Amino acid sequence: MRVWNRRPRLRHSLPALALAAVGLVAAASVVWAHEGREVHGFTFDVGFLVEPAYEGQPNGVYLSVTRAGDDHQGSGQAADGGHEHGGTVETSGMAVEVTAEVDPIDGINVHIIPTGFVFAPERVNQADVHGEGHAHVYVDGEKVGRAYGEWFHLKGVAPGDREIRVTLQTNGHSEYVVDGQPVQAATTINVPAMPPAPEEVGHVEAPAGMRVAISLEPDPLGGANLKVTPQGFTLAPAKVNAPNVAGEGHPHLYVNGVRLGRIYSPYLHLGKLAPGMNEVRVTLNTNMHEEYAYGGETIEALETIHIPDGGGSGGMQMDAGQQAQVGINGLANSLVVEVTHLAADMSASGIARQMALTPLRGEDGGYVAPFIPTAPGPYRFRFVGTIDGLPVDETFTSGPGTFDDVRSATVAQFPRPVPSAREIAGVATAAQQQAREASDASATALTIAVAGLVIGGLGLVTGVGLAFYAFRRRGAG
Repeated sequence: MRVWNRRPRLRHSLPALALAAVGLVAAASVVWAHEGREVHGFTFDVGFLVEPAYEGQPNGVYLSVTRAGDDHQGSGQAADGGHEHGGTVETSGMAVEVTAEVDPIDGINVHIIPTGFVFAPERVNQADVHGEGHAHVYVDGEKVGRAYGEWFHLKGVAPGDREIRVTLQTNGHSEYVVDGQPVQAATTINVPAMPPAPEEVGHVEAPAGMRVAISLEPDPLGGANLKVTPQGFTLAPAKVNAPNVAGEGHPHLYVNGVRLGRIYSPYLHLGKLAPGMNEVRVTLNTNMHEEYAYGGETIEALETIHIPDGGGSGGMQMDAGQQAQVGINGLANSLVVEVTHLAADMSASGIARQMALTPLRGEDGGYVAPFIPTAPGPYRFRFVGTIDGLPVDETFTSGPGTFDDVRSATVAQFPRPVPSAREIAGVATAAQQQAREASDASATALTIAVAGLVIGGLGLVTGVGLAFYAFRRRGAG
């Protein structure tokens, strides 16, 4: 955990601007503290939108998600960090088409059909050879990765109408252009909200001799390039979700035990690898996604790779203090925050609400969930969802060493404190309770009095009856 000491941030939102003025006047010497944490290689910066935070004043949950050393944006199965390497290469007779279809089980299947161009993933980052290279894939204008073949599986795309665009690049990542215009194609697709893909995929007996090997090479621009070499197996991305044919299908990819998606080409760029050791596992799967197994053993390959802190290799690593932090956009539909007010003993008060995050205008990677804290004390923010298909469940709690608790509004009031709505409500509740108690006491006294009168009346009647009875007996005697 790290705590960020910051100058106050004036956000482009009416509640934030209003409260920022209050905060600057009331506590000019206060240190604004946020909690920082590394999650899957991304940096989370969490706190209140405006600090100090006062009860009864507009505020919100603030979240910043960044990644050091690259320009990763968006969410996709094989994001390469969003690098825009610049430069163009003029060509002629080159064109590209793209189609995209929602996969009935998970993600989007993208088909890239180039003309006058050859995919050459084995020579990525090497000298340009005219007419060969790879494609860059964008979702709503944000780069989500490189395509090393005609088929590409996109995972983690938010629901709604999405534009899928591809451009053709050289080995060194320059953009091919014809008459100064990029060689590119785009299509729009409506992505529905879909449940998570099933974790259990089942098994199918593999033909004898089927096996797979993989190799990993660090990419100088971030992440790693994966090569898949199967034997007794045919890649058939065009037949995904079709009836099984023995010996064909596509591989599935796992990183550090988490399934990230499918592999439709012998080469794949992994741009989401976190700094440190990463375990990459590849299984061979049927058209219908079952794992091939032989003698009860899954046909798979496993390798590990070390990613330096800078995200790159080959002398590209930078000191931590020098790394550029690039904001991660596109997470509003894949993360939510649960806000809980805590009691003084840090136990949950039972009051919690799940809130949507919205992009913070003017800040890449910034998100906010507006709300008005109506009680002072500590708060807990729990972020749940995914980033690039990786599961996220992170809890941040205000307090010493993290970010500020919510303060009573009287701290910033002058010259006389004004009772807060919470205090007024408390007084009103107490008065109502006293009134109810007084009413209950009056009702009890009235009941006792009535009972006394009834009992007294019964005694009087009984006494009169007994006296009359005695008088008659005496007269009879």
